[in-house]
Amino acid sequence: MKVATKIVGCAVVAALSGQALAAPLYATGFEPPVYTLGDSVNGVDGWANASGSGAGVTVSDVQALGTQSLQFDNSGSFNSFYSVRRELPTYNGVVEASVQLYIEGNVQANRLYGMYFTGSATGTLGGASLGLSIGGDGSIRAGTSWAATYQNTGLIGTADAGSFTDRWLTITLSYNNGDASVMISGLDGPNSSFSSNYTMSDGPLGLNLGTDWFTSTDRAGVGYFDNLEIVPAPGALALLGLGGLAAARRRRG
Repeated sequence: MKVATKIVGCAVVAALSGQALAAPLYATGFEPPVYTLGDSVNGVDGWANASGSGAGVTVSDVQALGTQSLQFDNSGSFNSFYSVRRELPTYNGVVEASVQLYIEGNVQANRLYGMYFTGSATGTLGGASLGLSIGGDGSIRAGTSWAATYQNTGLIGTADAGSFTDRWLTITLSYNNGDASVMISGLDGPNSSFSSNYTMSDGPLGLNLGTDWFTSTDRAGVGYFDNLEIVPAPGALALLGLGGLAAARRRRG
């Protein structure tokens, strides 16, 4: 029985190693030559304009890695809500998307930036089935509808003033056969991350990167998205390994 336990233990390690090495289903840093500096991403690499016809969304030379990112400029006339969308790759019930977000320090209180899963492959912000946003006042909102990401009913925390601007944050959305979770990390101060869990009846089919507002005043700002990665949700592989270990323990008993 000790041998069996060792074998299962190795399976756990292998599963966790596979978790770390799982190939992305899709990844982009909005880099050349696929993406052209100053241009829209509409029609490029599977992206399309979504809410607000994607106004104010262009490829920028601000970056977390590489040379480019995706800029959402809401400092002037583009002060409403806008997004770009992409169909999720095919996955087997378990998927996770993460993206880096940079918000300029002069963002006004009611400007929001976020990532959203949608219930259809061509969904816009209105079709959000899971999302998280952060506002210029540090308010972090999330939930299984678009409304939850811009209304205070979806508030899951508030970042300390100055702890989230002028730095790269990471937003993560996860779906695992009906269970879902959101997280934002990379914040400065004692609360470096916020997360929440939800239940979803159906798996997501699309993804939006977008900007929104809480109220129509004080809603100017500029934000950037970079290094989007969509993978099989890592927790699934770990659970397979742990499930095998539990089964071995049952047999042992």
